[in-house]
Amino acid sequence: MKRIVHAIDRLNFWVFQFIAVIFGFVALLTIYQVFARYVLGSPLIWSEAVVRYSMVWIVLLGTAIALRKGLLISVEAVLYLIPKKIKRMMEMVIILINIIFLTLLIKFGFDIMGNLAHQTTGSLDIPVTWIYAAIPVGSMLAILNCIAVLYDLLTKKEEGDQDGTPIIH
Repeated sequence: MKRIVHAIDRLNFWVFQFIAVIFGFVALLTIYQVFARYVLGSPLIWSEAVVRYSMVWIVLLGTAIALRKGLLISVEAVLYLIPKKIKRMMEMVIILINIIFLTLLIKFGFDIMGNLAHQTTGSLDIPVTWIYAAIPVGSMLAILNCIAVLYDLLTKKEEGDQDGTPIIH
C-alpha cells in the first residue's frame, strides 16, 4: 500500500507541474489578449474561451491535490474539542463521505459528457466533452488522494499526533 501512496504522490507531482504550465500559459495568453485588444486594436476571438476552460481544469485538478495536502477549507472546531480516538474516527468518516461524493461526481460528470457528446464550443470548435471531462478526471484524482490520506490516517501513530492538528483540513 505504501507503494500505491508513493505512486499517487508522484502522480500529484506531475499533475501539479501540468497545472503550473497551464497556469503560466493562461497568464501569458491573458496579457497578450489585453495587449492585442487595447494596443493592436484587434482582440483574439478565441482567447477568452481558452482561459475560461483552462481555469476549469486548473481548479478541478488543483482541488484534488489540495485535498491530499490538507489545504482545503473546513470547519475544524469540533475536531479540537473531541478525544483523539473519536477524532480519528470522524476524520475517517469525513474521508469516506468525500469518496462517496466524488464517486457521484464521476457518475454525473460522465452523464453530462454523454448528454453533450455532439456539441462543440462556439469560438474554438472543439467538443464540449473535453471541457466537462475535467469533472470525472479531477474527481478520480481526488479519490486517489482520499485513499492516500486515509492510508496516512490509519498508519499514523498516536504519539505522533501531539500537536492537535487534524490530518484533514
